[in-house]
Amino acid sequence: MSMYNFKVNKTPLEALEYLKRGMDEELVYEKVHDVAGNMRSIIVIYEKYFMRNSSRASLVVTINNFNKVTEIETISSGSSQGMIFNFDWGAGDEFAHSVKHLFEDSIID
Repeated sequence: MSMYNFKVNKTPLEALEYLKRGMDEELVYEKVHDVAGNMRSIIVIYEKYFMRNSSRASLVVTINNFNKVTEIETISSGSSQGMIFNFDWGAGDEFAHSVKHLFEDSIID
């Protein structure tokens, strides 16, 4: 499992659209929650097959502005093979980092 957290200078909905335009992987789930006022919580899940280790990985991306700035968290899972060894040749980290790389020009703080 790999995880990244960062803040961006976009609204949650702008960040969602930017994410969807920039990701080629299969989008399997998307949910936008309007919480209160202008606060939003967004959950999207992507799935990707990695040939290097013959596995499918999932990527959960959460976007929210609960702290008056848009925060994005990425968590990859399921990219390793087998039950004993949790080794995935870097597939999970690459998948989780791909979102941070996509937003590199928008990251603040």
